[in-house]
Amino acid sequence: MQEITQNELKKMILFSCERIERDKEQINKINVFPVPDQDTGNNLAATLKGMKEQIEDKDFSSVEELSNSVLEGALTGAQGNAGIIYTGFLAGFLPELGKENTINAVQLGEAFEKGYERAKDSIQNPREGTILDIVEAFALSFKEESKKEKDIVNVFYKSLEQAHIALENTPNKMEILKKAGVVDAGGLGFLMILETYLDILKEQEDISSPKTFSFEKETISPKRFIQIISNRYEVVALLRNVEENEKSIKNKLNYLGNCLDIIQIKSRTKIHIHTDSPYEVRDIIKGIGDIENLKIQDMAREVIGEKSIESVSIGIIIDERAGLTAKIIDHYDIEVIPFKITWPEGESLPGNTVCEKIKEAKKQGLIQKPKIEPISHEFFLEAYKKQLEKFKNVLCVVSSSKLSESYKAALKAKSLLNQKDQEKVFIIDSKNISAGQSLLILEAIELIKEHRNIKEIQTRLEKIIPQINVCFVLEEERWWKGNFWSKEKKDYVHVLAQIKDGKLTKTGPARSKDFANILFKRIDHITAKEIKKGGRIRAVIAHGDNQEQAEQLKSSLKKYKRADISFVTITDPVTSINACPESLIVGWIVK
Repeated sequence: MQEITQNELKKMILFSCERIERDKEQINKINVFPVPDQDTGNNLAATLKGMKEQIEDKDFSSVEELSNSVLEGALTGAQGNAGIIYTGFLAGFLPELGKENTINAVQLGEAFEKGYERAKDSIQNPREGTILDIVEAFALSFKEESKKEKDIVNVFYKSLEQAHIALENTPNKMEILKKAGVVDAGGLGFLMILETYLDILKEQEDISSPKTFSFEKETISPKRFIQIISNRYEVVALLRNVEENEKSIKNKLNYLGNCLDIIQIKSRTKIHIHTDSPYEVRDIIKGIGDIENLKIQDMAREVIGEKSIESVSIGIIIDERAGLTAKIIDHYDIEVIPFKITWPEGESLPGNTVCEKIKEAKKQGLIQKPKIEPISHEFFLEAYKKQLEKFKNVLCVVSSSKLSESYKAALKAKSLLNQKDQEKVFIIDSKNISAGQSLLILEAIELIKEHRNIKEIQTRLEKIIPQINVCFVLEEERWWKGNFWSKEKKDYVHVLAQIKDGKLTKTGPARSKDFANILFKRIDHITAKEIKKGGRIRAVIAHGDNQEQAEQLKSSLKKYKRADISFVTITDPVTSINACPESLIVGWIVK
C-alpha cells in the first residue's frame, strides 16, 4: 500500500477508539506517573471518545475535512496528561497531511514528526521515560524509513518495532517506573493506538474484526510503594475566544503547579495542570477566555478510591420569559416553568409558534389580546422539590418583578418548604426579560461550571444585573385594541424601547423597518467607549419571527473584534404577545 485516503484514516481512528476503550483497564493498572491515580486509560478513552462522536456518522470528502472534525472532538474530550499530549500530537500530525485526498509514506513521516514536536511543545517540562519517548521513536523511525520504502505497511512495521523498544526502555529512564516494575502507562496507550492503525492498514479486506498484536511483555500490577503527591488537585479546562498564545498562558500558570499541558486549536484552548491552588488556577483561567467546561479533581482521593471530581451541585429554575434555547435547557437540566396563555374563545389560529398565531390574527383583523395568567406558586414549589432531588442547591432566576408576578410566587413557594430545604434555595429577581434574562442565566451557568459556591454566585449575579443592557424594536401594540394596521395607515411607526430598573420604557419612535440597523446603532452609542478599550461584548438576540433581521444584527455585531453572540432565538410566548410580531430584541453586556 503506497497511499491512504481519508477513508482509511477514519477507520484507523475509529478502531483505535475501540481498542483503547476495550483495553483501558490494562493501561490504568500500571499508571504510577505522574500520579498513581490509575486513570490514564480512562483519560485516553475519553479523548478518543470525543473524536469518535465527531466522525463516526459522517462522510468526509477530504483528509482536511476529516482532520478538522477529529481535532474538534479531541480537544473537547481531552483529559489528563496522556489525553492532552495525544491531542497535541494530533494537532501537529493532522494539519501536516495537507489538503490532498491521498497521503503517501513520506507525507506520513513528515506528519508524525510534526506531531511529536507539537506534543513536546504542549508540555511544561518534557521528561524522558514517558509517552513522548514512544512518540519520538516511532516518528523519527517512520520519517527515515519512508525515504527508503514506499510501502506504508512495511514502514509501519519497522517503526513500530522502535516504538516497542522505546516503551520497554522507559523504566530505565524513570526511577519511579523501575521501582513499580512497570512501563509508562501513557506510552503503552500510544503504542496500542499505533498497533491498531497498522492492523487496519493490513486488513483492508476484513475490517469487521481486525487482528491486533499486544505489547509483548505481560502487563503486571505495579509494586506497592509510597509516593508523595506534591500537587494534589488536577484542573482541566476548555476555553473559547482565547487571544493569548500558549507561551503567555504558561507564564501565567507555571508557578502554580506541575504537569502543565496546553493545546490551542484555532480559538479554543485546553489546559491541564496539577496544583495545590485549584481556585487560584480557576480564576486565572477565567481571565484568559470563556470557559466551556472546567473540572477540578482531588487526586489524593482518587488514589485511595474515593470520589474525586467536584460535581455540579446547583440546579437552575427559570420562568418561561427567559426564552432559552431547548439545547441549553436540556444540557444543563434546567427546569422551566411556563405561563398559561388563553386565546380568545372561538379563535382557532393556525401556526406552530405564538408569533405565527399573532401574525394570523393580524391578517384576519382579530383584535382581542390573548390572556396571560401569572404563574402559581405551586409550580415553583413543585420545581424546587424536583431539582432538590438532583442537586444540593437550587438557583431560581425569574423575570423582572416589575413586569410579572413570578418573583412573588417564587418567594411564596420557598416559604412553604421545610427550613432545611429553604436554606438550599436562592431566588434572584433578574430585573429583566427575554434576551436580558437569558444573559444573566448564561452568566450563572458559567459561574456554576467554575465551581463557585451558591452564595458567591448570587452575589456576583446581583452585581452583573445593572451591567446588562436590553433594547427592543416593537410594533405598536394598539392594533390589539383597534386594528391599528388599517389600509389607510401609510407610515409604519414602531417603538424603540429598553429595560431600565426592571421596567420597559419607551425611548422614542422608530420609523425605519431596518430593525437591525436601529439596534446596532443603539448598541454602538451606549457601549462604544467600553468596546474601544478592549471590552468583549456578549449578546443574545430574540426576534418575533423576524429571522432575517436577527441574522443581520448578528452579522453587524460580529464586526466588533471581540464579540460573542451566544444564540439567536424566537421570542418566548409572553414576549411575543406583548411585543407583537416582527419585533427584534437584543440583550448585551460588555466585560
